[in-house]
Amino acid sequence: MSAQPTPTAPPVIDKQFLLALLRDTRHRFLESFAEMTEEDARLRPAPDRWSVLETVEHLTTAETAMLRLLQTQRKPRSSDVPNRELAFLQMVGERTHKMQSPEGAVPNGRFPSLHAAATQFKTTRAGVIEFLNEIAVKDLRSTEVRHPHPAAGIVSTCEMLIVVAKHAERHAKQIEEIRNQLAEHNG
Repeated sequence: MSAQPTPTAPPVIDKQFLLALLRDTRHRFLESFAEMTEEDARLRPAPDRWSVLETVEHLTTAETAMLRLLQTQRKPRSSDVPNRELAFLQMVGERTHKMQSPEGAVPNGRFPSLHAAATQFKTTRAGVIEFLNEIAVKDLRSTEVRHPHPAAGIVSTCEMLIVVAKHAERHAKQIEEIRNQLAEHNG
């Protein structure tokens, strides 16, 4: 008898899975800066790094754009297009590779405060969840949009929803990095 590890079965990516993922990453993202003061949220750990406020602004702006695309730009998808759901699920939330933000999502002071940015994020994420609740299950994989980041390209509706969720996870990790770097500078 061999002592081979039992492979982990990939998750079933259905509507309930996506709803749970969106809710979990919303919570993780909001918790990543929950105890920050407005003043600390504006501090950059280095001149070439974003502050927590800028990170929240970026995520909120990007997620708002992705929701708008889902609501207005979906079109039929060919059934022979490769499914990249598991790849997006595994890679988007990781911070091992730096990504350049599309110009439209670069922070530029859109929000006067961390509170205002967080409030808009909550509103947008509620809109994403409402969109998912209302969409027909068959449309998750039979429709597509062009993702605003050129690295993603054309994505199924399901893939876009995974990106939305995991993008928040990615930036929760970034906020934790920022907070740790600021603590090192001040500690």
